[in-house]
Amino acid sequence: MNSNEVMKQVEELVYNNDIEGFKKLMDSLEDVNLQDKYGWTPLHLAIRRGREEMVRYLVEEKGADINIQDTSGWTPLMEAIMDDFEEIVKYLVQKGADLSIANARGVTAPVLAQKFERTSMQKYLS
Repeated sequence: MNSNEVMKQVEELVYNNDIEGFKKLMDSLEDVNLQDKYGWTPLHLAIRRGREEMVRYLVEEKGADINIQDTSGWTPLMEAIMDDFEEIVKYLVQKGADLSIANARGVTAPVLAQKFERTSMQKYLS
């Protein structure tokens, strides 16, 4: 199975919030930082749906790279800011997410939070 096929499975499990199926699939992978054609990883996908339990599992149990960038330079932290998941933002910052990484347009996570008026998140990003 190629990476895009695996990521399709990941996406379905995340969408359905199937935590047990998700863990089983992640346990079968050599690399949980696997990226699809857009550069999205399982962590990016879990964040896009606000799946906190999956995010914590990937970071704490599987060692997912919290600073990995997709093809547009977006990090998991940037995804969490854009999708307005404050608890995930707080968690990623506590786990050491790099606030200085810029996406392809030169925008960092703190600037993104300001741009999208995520005022409650800004306290974690300064």
